Amino acid sequence: MRVRKLREMGQAIRRDWDNYKVGLLIAAVVVAGAGLLGHGVCPSREILGLPCPGCGLTRSILLILRGHFRESWQLQPFGYAWLALAAVFALDRYVLESPQKMWKGLLTVICVGMVALYTYRMVTMFPHTEPMTYYEGNLLRRAYGWGQAIRAGKNISPPCL
Repeated sequence: MRVRKLREMGQAIRRDWDNYKVGLLIAAVVVAGAGLLGHGVCPSREILGLPCPGCGLTRSILLILRGHFRESWQLQPFGYAWLALAAVFALDRYVLESPQKMWKGLLTVICVGMVALYTYRMVTMFPHTEPMTYYEGNLLRRAYGWGQAIRAGKNISPPCL
């Protein structure tokens, strides 16, 4: 394993930007647009009203970065794992020259752990404890309400999404 020179690090970052910039820019536009419209970016929550295994992850990471460690752990303990994994990944990919063979295993362990925690929380916390709450403004519920109103003969127009 060799430490890259500063120039090589810059080249690796530039190469990744060139390969992934379209996807990163689309993701940034979706997140910003959803935020400006007052919606979240989780399809499960927005469409079905149900939390997903990653529910609270972004808030958890932001809490860690602000120094609110206990609140982060209570919200989503895997925020620590993802933040650590991102830091190690960046170090491994851009600073050290290594084969990066361990990532699939680490990602699998984290994802299996998140699904296990999600299952436990759905049984013990849903639907009244953050982050395992039901979102009543979800698209499925609104569509059902519109259908009921149309069948009842009420003249309604659906609100902007």
